[in-house]
Amino acid sequence: MDEHNHELAPAMFTHLLPSHRKMSDGDKAQVDSFKQFGIATSKIMAYMAGQSDGYGMLRFTKQDLYNYVHGQRVVRICDGDAAATISYLEGKANADMMMVACYTRTEDNYLGSLFWMDGEMMSDYQVFGDVLAFDSTYRSNKYRKPLVVFSGSNRHRQTCIFGFALLEDEEVRTYRWVLLNLLDVMGQKKPCVVVTDGDKTMRAAIAEVMPSATHRLCGWHLEKNCVQRVKDTEFRKVFKKALYANFEIGDFEEYWKTLVESLGLLDNSWATAYLRGTFCAGYRTTSRCEGINAFVT
Repeated sequence: MDEHNHELAPAMFTHLLPSHRKMSDGDKAQVDSFKQFGIATSKIMAYMAGQSDGYGMLRFTKQDLYNYVHGQRVVRICDGDAAATISYLEGKANADMMMVACYTRTEDNYLGSLFWMDGEMMSDYQVFGDVLAFDSTYRSNKYRKPLVVFSGSNRHRQTCIFGFALLEDEEVRTYRWVLLNLLDVMGQKKPCVVVTDGDKTMRAAIAEVMPSATHRLCGWHLEKNCVQRVKDTEFRKVFKKALYANFEIGDFEEYWKTLVESLGLLDNSWATAYLRGTFCAGYRTTSRCEGINAFVT
C-alpha cells in the first residue's frame, strides 16, 4: 500500500478506536450505582448496551468496563487498608511517645506516600546510623508500590531497621520527601555511606539531600549487570573476585592489571572506584533490605 494512502475506519466505528474510547463520568456513576447493589458486570454491560441501542453504539468496550470495575475495587481495598494502617500507627504513637508517622495524599485524596518509625529505630540510628542501606525494588505487593526499608549494621554486623516507607511513586521528589523526613526525625544526623541498587531517581535525591555521603552501589546488582552483559565465564569469575575480595589498593591494581592483560582487554576503558578505608559496616549489597522487604510485604 502506498505510504500516503491510509485506510480509515468507517465513521460508525470511530468511537471504538483506542483514541476515541472513553467512559464518561455519567457512565462511571451509573456503573458505581449498579455495583453498590451487587449487579454483575456482564449484566451492567448488557443493560447499558440496551440503553444505547446496541453494543456497537457504546463509547467503550467490555474490556474497558471490566478494567474500570477492577480499578475501583483496588482503590476501595487500598483506601480501606490505608485508613486501617494510619489508625494502627496512631494507636502505636499513643503507646510509644517516640513513634513517628508521616504521609501524603494524592490529588484524588487517596494515600500517597507513608513513612514511619518507632522509638527503638530512632535510638538505633543514633548509634548505628553511619551506614544507611535502602532498596525499593520489591514491588510484588497488592498495591504495586515500592516499599523502602532503611537499615544499617551494628558492631556485631546485625541488621538494624531505622524506618519504613511506602512510596506513591519512584520520582526524585518522592525520595526527597522520604529522606528529608528521615533526617528531620533523626535530628539531621546524616550517614557517611549510603548503599543502594543504583536507581537513578534515588541517586539524585541522595545527592541533593545527603551530598556529603559516599554512595556505594550494591555489589549484587553490579554482579548481575556483569552476568547479563558479558558472556565470557572466565571474566565473570575474576570480576566477582575483584568485586568482593578484600584487597589492598596495590594488590587490587596488580590483580586487575594481570586480569585485563590475560583476557586481552587492555584497550577497554574501566571505571575506578575505591572504598578501601571507608567504613561500610559490612554492607556490600542491599540484600538485607530486600529480605526484610519481602518479609514485611
